Amino acid sequence: MQHRVLALAALATLTGGTGMPAHAQSNVTIYGRFDLGVTRQNDGTSSLSGSNGRLGREGERWDVRHGSESRLGFQGVEDLGSGLRAGFQIEHRFRSDTGEADPVFWKARSYVYLESAQVGTLYLGREYVPAFWPALKTDPWLWDTVGSPGLNHQFATYRIDGHARGNNSVGYKTPKWNGFSANVAVAAGEAARDRATGANVEYASGPLYAGLGVDRQNADTRVVVAGAAYDLGWVRPMFTYTDSRVAAKDVVNLTLGASVPLGRGILRAAIARLDPDGDDNNITKLGLGYEHLLSKRTSVYADLGSARQQGRLAGVERTRTTAVDFGLKHSF
Repeated sequence: MQHRVLALAALATLTGGTGMPAHAQSNVTIYGRFDLGVTRQNDGTSSLSGSNGRLGREGERWDVRHGSESRLGFQGVEDLGSGLRAGFQIEHRFRSDTGEADPVFWKARSYVYLESAQVGTLYLGREYVPAFWPALKTDPWLWDTVGSPGLNHQFATYRIDGHARGNNSVGYKTPKWNGFSANVAVAAGEAARDRATGANVEYASGPLYAGLGVDRQNADTRVVVAGAAYDLGWVRPMFTYTDSRVAAKDVVNLTLGASVPLGRGILRAAIARLDPDGDDNNITKLGLGYEHLLSKRTSVYADLGSARQQGRLAGVERTRTTAVDFGLKHSF
């Protein structure tokens, strides 16, 4: 839950032909999240994805770890007049169980933008690629906890700069027109990788959401994501279809999920099947979870994630990996 904690008002003097207002308003918002719980994982040898999943070859373990990454962020905006605004967002991620900072301090987001309600938004910096949004919005957990299909399934193993965020991005987001919006972006490689280009088209109106997104680094590294969800009131079913090419191999994923409001809580469920090119290598993951809202900012949750991967590891048939988590989340 974000709230404004600092507001600065600055006086600007009009000069001939500047068009600047006499009073330019600016503010900065500080926000964040602390998320920590207890997770138990068995000794299965299948890969288990999710926000706090572990590779399925580490043996049985108990951990104190997050369901979603803890974070500290700053957002700023300034009214430039004539319907134009300038702003920025930077967001840091850290491990709340140890206090360790992520090696990339502003890993989550680091960008600046110009925005017009009539024209749209131009942004520059480290930001999520356009294909991220359809993938995120059709995951019942929004990529959090051991229950979520998460990045590995929803992006069908595709990565850019370690996740779904592009460094050195220049992007444009349209205003919303009758429920439709679009986003295009180019992320310069700057010797670290090939230049990446991406785009999405989304529709959100009433109970219906639908989105299509693409991202491409080269002929052998690209992803296409299509997803939809429909809110029936008592349940919100959703699906995602992802087709990627990673390291010259084709990968397909299909996720079916649902979220169900239950009083002050939300029940979530999903099944995702990841099918890389080749035989005997599928991964099927089941997720189930419940989050109970103690307030608008604080909740407790419990989730189960279970995955079975075909094939063998060190000559032995892979076994099912299952994890459960119980946690507390507070946003500010």
